[in-house]
Amino acid sequence: MKNLAPRNSIIESKESIFLVLVLLFLLTIKVLFVLYANVLPDEAYYWLWSKNISLSYFDHPPLVSWFQALLSFLSNNKYFLIRALPIFNLVAVLTIVIVWQKYISEKFDFRACLQTVVLFLSFPIFAIFFSISFPDYLLITLLFGTSFCLFLYFERNDNGRIAIHYWYLAVFLFSLALLTKYNAVLFGFGVLAYFLYYKKEIGSPSYGHIFAATFIIFLIQTPVIIWNLHNELASFSFHLNQRLDQGKDILTVFKNIFAFFWGVLLAFSPFFIVNLKNNFFAANYADNKKNFHKLSKIVLIFSLAFCIFLSFFTNVLYYWLTPAIILLIPFLAKIIKAKRWQYFHIFYGIIISLILFLNISIYPISAFFGTVDRETAIVFGWNKIITEIEKEKTEHHTEKVVFSDYRLGSLYIFHSSDFKADVIMDTRKTQFDVWREEGNSLVKNTLIIADEDFPIGKKIMSRFESIEFLRDIEIHIGNKLVRKYHVFLGINT
Repeated sequence: MKNLAPRNSIIESKESIFLVLVLLFLLTIKVLFVLYANVLPDEAYYWLWSKNISLSYFDHPPLVSWFQALLSFLSNNKYFLIRALPIFNLVAVLTIVIVWQKYISEKFDFRACLQTVVLFLSFPIFAIFFSISFPDYLLITLLFGTSFCLFLYFERNDNGRIAIHYWYLAVFLFSLALLTKYNAVLFGFGVLAYFLYYKKEIGSPSYGHIFAATFIIFLIQTPVIIWNLHNELASFSFHLNQRLDQGKDILTVFKNIFAFFWGVLLAFSPFFIVNLKNNFFAANYADNKKNFHKLSKIVLIFSLAFCIFLSFFTNVLYYWLTPAIILLIPFLAKIIKAKRWQYFHIFYGIIISLILFLNISIYPISAFFGTVDRETAIVFGWNKIITEIEKEKTEHHTEKVVFSDYRLGSLYIFHSSDFKADVIMDTRKTQFDVWREEGNSLVKNTLIIADEDFPIGKKIMSRFESIEFLRDIEIHIGNKLVRKYHVFLGINT
């Protein structure tokens, strides 16, 4: 028995060294990603928003673009602008995680903090969103802050201390999260459901504070509301009407649900999902953490139920569940309890992070198995594409280029700085349609760039008297054909 304590100390020391090495490796992957990863189409799309500041935008609320626009006052480097903010936000989240862990352990526990940080960074979903410049990184950061404030609210109340200021700070941060991305509403409704259902048990906040919180949330959404009122409710209509297909048959619904859960399994780690049942046992938590534990369960159950419900009307995306997972992050070591499961989770996260980095930086992984998937293929070869487009523009005496897909158009504008380019999609509206004035005619000669997935549609054809095929632009990596683009000339006499 005398040797037990030293032996445990040695084991813990070795484990801490292992976790530090894993942390350094994960951070190295992230640094390499920031330095060498190709720009993704939606990154270019959102960057373009920051060059056209507005109260809101067609696809999402405006907060990320506002922050990116503010950052542009410090640097004109567009690569810095899209890569810096996710890293800054990751630092903020890790700081919250460490401070939060200190409150849970009731002291600073280096090993517990290190363990939680490594487990958090091993989630593929967080590895992705804190590397690429999508609105999700800011959404996650703000909801982390919201969750921590709710935790402090419960802790103060349980100890009989005044805590209402944490309630309003949580409300404010949540309001900003909703101003970042609409799916934050799942988190908000889950929290509201908890406070209303357990109102008698927990006592506070009062209905007055709940009504005041609702008013603050709506007040902070004023820019989005005003923008929609001035644009025929374009964004609200897109998400609540155009994206919903009420004519889906039951087989399609089951396929949607299956695809959603499969995506959740892969993105949030199967080793986390398998052990998620541990979160539903209150015995795993101290008495003063039980209220927050119940909150995390309600938010998760509500979010899952709502995503399944939405599957009857639309294709539900796996990352819509991200807000519901945030409340669980400080308790990862209690959820993934067994060491072997923790190591499996870490190893899985490292492998997925490496695959993602290689896929969009060096060589498309799908190329080893046949045709390269379009989302990956279109990030390669833009130096050649721009050079070839410039040749065609010169030869045909035009400065105007139109694309059949917003992804291609956004990447072209990002890499070429040709802000005159336009996008006309046949299948859906985009922010480009909002920017384009009603009935605005195109110039006499216009280059049109399309591909097999998004060919020239009726909307583009209706704008020209004739359309002439010019050539193809082929992008190769080694001997592998990655993508082929079709170049046309739209002619108006």
